[in-house]
Amino acid sequence: MCRGGWAAGTEQPRARPSPCHTHWAPAMGCDQLSTLLPAWRKFLLPHNTVKVTLDPETAHPMLLVSQDNSSVRWKSKWQQVPDTPERFDYWWCVLGREEFREGRHYWLVEVEGERLKYSGWAVGVAKASVKRKGHFKMSPEEGIWAVEYYEGLLNSLTSPPTSLSLSPIPTRIWVCLDCTQGQVSFINADNGVEIFTFTAASFSGESIHPWFWLRTKGIQLCLRDSTL
Repeated sequence: MCRGGWAAGTEQPRARPSPCHTHWAPAMGCDQLSTLLPAWRKFLLPHNTVKVTLDPETAHPMLLVSQDNSSVRWKSKWQQVPDTPERFDYWWCVLGREEFREGRHYWLVEVEGERLKYSGWAVGVAKASVKRKGHFKMSPEEGIWAVEYYEGLLNSLTSPPTSLSLSPIPTRIWVCLDCTQGQVSFINADNGVEIFTFTAASFSGESIHPWFWLRTKGIQLCLRDSTL
């Protein structure tokens, strides 16, 4: 079950790419590759590379961000950290430091840990104005566009949530943001298969941040080098 509730909505999963487009072709030049790839795949061309780091000032007190701000894990005890307006205090969330208003950007998130089957995590993007205090719905209506894995089930956090039938469950995911088109795509980094795409996302001219949610001890969300 996804955490939080959702209002009625219309987002639907996009069709998977055909088998001939499920693997990279690294020997091809960018221009040649671009002509063969569907639009969502073009996010992954090198000129869209962006380095993303975590912002510990936004991390829920039960989340521990690494010293280099490249990974986050869940702690069983509440940490003694300042209760600033920027910090989440209900859901176990953390934002990326980087903010985007225009253009296309992508970054790679890897899920690591021993309890992957029974874990709970989500990756995506959020508006800068996303609520930080108290309960809120993790959904586009609240300024969050994400996919969530929770105890064996993968869902997009649409309104209502959309169940995604993928096997195996991806643990290396490209998060692809197109600020101009209002689109957020998620792609399995191991085989290039599209996981889900939000279209016509309403960013309302706001800055958009990488967003992460984690609720399982022994699991880490790690930001990897996104250079192809």
